[in-house]
Amino acid sequence: MRKLLTLILLAALIVGGWFVASPWLAMKGIVDAAQAGDLAELDERIDFERLQEQANTSITAEIAERTQDGGVLAQIGGAIAGEIAGAAVDNALTPQGIANIVTVGGIALPFMPEPFRGQDLKWDVERDSLDQFRAVSTFEDGTPGPVMVFARDGIGWDLVGLQLAEF
Repeated sequence: MRKLLTLILLAALIVGGWFVASPWLAMKGIVDAAQAGDLAELDERIDFERLQEQANTSITAEIAERTQDGGVLAQIGGAIAGEIAGAAVDNALTPQGIANIVTVGGIALPFMPEPFRGQDLKWDVERDSLDQFRAVSTFEDGTPGPVMVFARDGIGWDLVGLQLAEF
């Protein structure tokens, strides 16, 4: 009986340790790989198909919302903008693009507002559920940075969503 209780306690400690530590380790793995420029490691840790699908869905919804009351010409312009944005997302959400977002807070440093250039990002984990968490960043001055959304993949985590900071 004592061995069974010890085994149950050990299993509970392992599961509890995984619950607490695994999101931090997944987030740190992405950040470390991005800072080291290890694009192969980033490619391994990121579900690019889901990430691009999420980004395209968000952009399509935003364009539809902005053009719905503008008439036929606005809707045609929105459709064209959606196609251009979709191609841009597919080209930007690559291992190198994610490395840029994680290390400097944006896809292209020259296009970032001057006050944010050169600031380090501090990352924190906010758990949404057993199957999802968000890695939330802030710039050194306290301004919100990008947010990475992770989904559970077996006992590990994959980056599946991204929210860029609004400047």
